[in-house]
Amino acid sequence: MLRLARIAAISLSFSLAARAAELPRGFDFGEAEVQPLTLPDAIAMMLRNNLEVQFNRVDIKIEQARTRFATGAFDPVFRLEISRDSVMRPDITTNINNAESLLQLAQIQAIEENTRTIQIATGQPITPPTNLSVGRTVVFDQDVDRQDASLAFRTPIGTQLALSARQAKIRSTFDGDTRTISPYYTAFGGFEVRQPLLKDFGTAANLADVRTSRIAQKVAELSWQKTLNDGLASVLANYFDMVFAQADLRVKQDAISADTKLVQQNQRRLDLGFMSPIDVQQARAQVSLDQEQLILSKNLFMERQFALRRLIGGKGSDSASRIFVPVQTPSLTAPGGDRSAHLQTAFQRRPDYTAAVTDAGKQDIRLAFAKNQLWPNLDLVGTYGYNGLGDDYEQARDLAWHTQSPQWSIGIQFSVPLGRVQSRAQLDAIKGFKEQAILKIKQSERDVTTDVDTALSRIELSGQRVATARQTRELNEEAVRIGYRRMEEGQISSFDLIETQRKLYDAKSRELAAQADLNKAIVTLWQATGTIQEYTGVTIVPGKRSRDLPEASHARTQVVTGRKGK
Repeated sequence: MLRLARIAAISLSFSLAARAAELPRGFDFGEAEVQPLTLPDAIAMMLRNNLEVQFNRVDIKIEQARTRFATGAFDPVFRLEISRDSVMRPDITTNINNAESLLQLAQIQAIEENTRTIQIATGQPITPPTNLSVGRTVVFDQDVDRQDASLAFRTPIGTQLALSARQAKIRSTFDGDTRTISPYYTAFGGFEVRQPLLKDFGTAANLADVRTSRIAQKVAELSWQKTLNDGLASVLANYFDMVFAQADLRVKQDAISADTKLVQQNQRRLDLGFMSPIDVQQARAQVSLDQEQLILSKNLFMERQFALRRLIGGKGSDSASRIFVPVQTPSLTAPGGDRSAHLQTAFQRRPDYTAAVTDAGKQDIRLAFAKNQLWPNLDLVGTYGYNGLGDDYEQARDLAWHTQSPQWSIGIQFSVPLGRVQSRAQLDAIKGFKEQAILKIKQSERDVTTDVDTALSRIELSGQRVATARQTRELNEEAVRIGYRRMEEGQISSFDLIETQRKLYDAKSRELAAQADLNKAIVTLWQATGTIQEYTGVTIVPGKRSRDLPEASHARTQVVTGRKGK
């Protein structure tokens, strides 16, 4: 959860004194709870409640999990297998399937020939020869109990190493066997290794997933910061719009009061015979027009209210019965520096530009992996260990441990797809992704430059608007004072005074709007240069543990000073 940093309150001097939240006269909210809302409080509520910021913050957690998943490929793997085999295989004595069987048959025939020769020489009865063409079926029976265990490792250069231990209990006999059968026991201990020499060799091939996942995690953090910056800018813009709408309501109410007073004065003059009824009606029509303008200002205030509530509210029902009333804040001061300085800051601080550059590095990693996959498979494989044979498991293991009979093998395995269609297509695709990444960086550079230029232009023109609107308002104030005096002297009509007053209050509204636009233009420059967190006192701090998500802390006393917090 986003938390607020608790710091000691710092006394700030403002160019304009802050005014307590108050409702304009005639603005009735019914039974709604009116709650004063300072700009620091609005920012704090956005950090706690904004759903879009929270949603994008979860992306960081997802990428952290994907990074851990990628590194998990190098976790040691323990495997245990226990099995029992019982094989009964029938065979026939006439089955001759190898040279040894032929040798045994020739030996039997030679023995029978010698026996008959001796019998003839000694006058003994001659034994008829064995008919070897008549076979007898024999069923061989073998029972095997096996236990296999291994611990496999994988290294960042592609080496696959497995430490293995095996043992077995074997009992073999056949149907009609009259021997006393005792099982025998075997054991093996050793290791097996496979080392890629071309394809899948090296860190470029084996750490690609880990490296791309870490970059994706960094990009997710930068995207979250971009969302956070956009949220801060939106809160500030809506807050300044609410401040304008609130002040404009006072202007519209003052206009109604002034025109209502003029109606009363005209009515008295009409009663005394110094004015005509048209003058009274014109003044009343202006009051009605002022009330119409007041309703429009109320509508603007409520629209900004709902927009701000969308940004700082949590659940939909949290603030349904509350009306936030802004506290008057000082005007912002535009940051110093020329265009080149602001552009340099933007390229260093903008999270979206940094994310585009960082994400392009992911394609370099994928490109190196794709080039490695073009090689054929050429693997060095080997095993080494010792066998043991005994009357029980312990004896077999002990003999294997004491190297009763060593076993080893070494060789090379080679394979290559003749077309290499997949690997070449993969390389072409990643080259396309890299080209897109470069174009995205250029697009981001264009956006940064355009945003900074737009903000600087708005600040300059809004400043000119404020100065001109202030001058217009002062001139109209003087014109109204002169108009009242001239109407008392009968030199101008009531209609002329009404028009002069309307111009005055329109000028006041334009001055307020110009000041709000200037404040929003300064916020836009903060956003364009990536410094809005610094100017609003929001900082990104790491979590308590390495796996914790970053948090946004808000130094509440550093907001809306127009200067960097000290």
